[in-house]
Amino acid sequence: MKKMTAIIMALVMAAGVTACGNVNEVSSKVGAKIENTADVQTTDEQTEETQGDEGAEMCGIDGGWVIPDEIAIDKNPEARAALEKARETLAGAEFAPVAVLGTQAVAGTNYCILCKVTAVWVEQPTYVLVYVYEDLEGNAEITDTMEITLGNPETGYDETGVENIDGGWVIPDEIAIDKHPEASAALEKARETLVGAEFAPVAVLGTQAVAGTNYCILCKVTAVWVELPTYVLVYVYEDPEGNAEITDTMEITLGDADEENGETGEETVQMPDPWVEYSSAEEAGREAGLAFSVPEKLRENSIYLIQSFDGLAEVRYGSEDDEISYRKGRGADDISGDHNDYKEKAAMQIDDMIIYLRGNGDKMFGAVWNDDEYSYSYYAANGVSLETMQEDITALINENTK
Repeated sequence: MKKMTAIIMALVMAAGVTACGNVNEVSSKVGAKIENTADVQTTDEQTEETQGDEGAEMCGIDGGWVIPDEIAIDKNPEARAALEKARETLAGAEFAPVAVLGTQAVAGTNYCILCKVTAVWVEQPTYVLVYVYEDLEGNAEITDTMEITLGNPETGYDETGVENIDGGWVIPDEIAIDKHPEASAALEKARETLVGAEFAPVAVLGTQAVAGTNYCILCKVTAVWVELPTYVLVYVYEDPEGNAEITDTMEITLGDADEENGETGEETVQMPDPWVEYSSAEEAGREAGLAFSVPEKLRENSIYLIQSFDGLAEVRYGSEDDEISYRKGRGADDISGDHNDYKEKAAMQIDDMIIYLRGNGDKMFGAVWNDDEYSYSYYAANGVSLETMQEDITALINENTK
């Protein structure tokens, strides 16, 4: 977390060096209740070039970073498509894109995409900035990443010093600022401490119920004298009486990601993998606390991986390049880990099970179903026909009911 005064001073320094006009004075006075004393390191120099394996560049040859007018992922289909091509390097967790924070025209295009980690084993709500480079031929790769964790996971207290009695941070299903009028109102009450620049709220990344409510609000700096596109996470605390204050901030500058791993184009998200591999489905099910029986083959596809963790067991057929995943877990939640958007959604019945299907055109990719005690999922990475999916799921259900 960065102290608000530090951000204001950094912006003042940038103004003195890069402004087209004169900025004579910018006040750095902030509210006395902002007590975080962590330092912030900023620079008004251009982001250093980051070269990926295929020649991806994080420094603009043709231009600098541009913040889109609408950052929602569904308003930026080209960024979503580029991430989809490159996402095989995001291992160990499920990443769901939610917003495009910036684009940069180079010999191709760089995208800065905000993703949320949706794997059920992640305790703290987590976001990751994923940098994707797409060349002029349409090839895409992930060149860098930077993790953003809401609040301070190292302590049991929120930023105001109030113990987290009621609960942890919650990531909303829709982050657009217009979906959260209560967060906008709280920021408006507290924003007199945001001096020295214009801050425009664009999204609510998380909320936390304490003795009142904490909000994590993504704002973009719109002052004309800021050379590089800049975002700031603004933490607002609103007490039960409706009084609001800014308790902390964190600056995010596009192109400024993890320096240790960002220059190779290699995977930089090192999330701990909770899955444990086993030699048999029976053993994996036993460790997950459930009965897990599967066919030795699905059509011509043999098992190549069996694993489980914390009440969830999985078997994968085929190969990493063309795999079919089958999962079983406790409860009624969707355990597929598949957060892609599909044009086609349908349902079919096998025995007494209602199977909910997802696909695009004539290819089906995923299916989920449940009984009174367990949830199940099927996922074909490269898609299959409806008939093939029905055949596979029938074989899985029949084996599970033996």
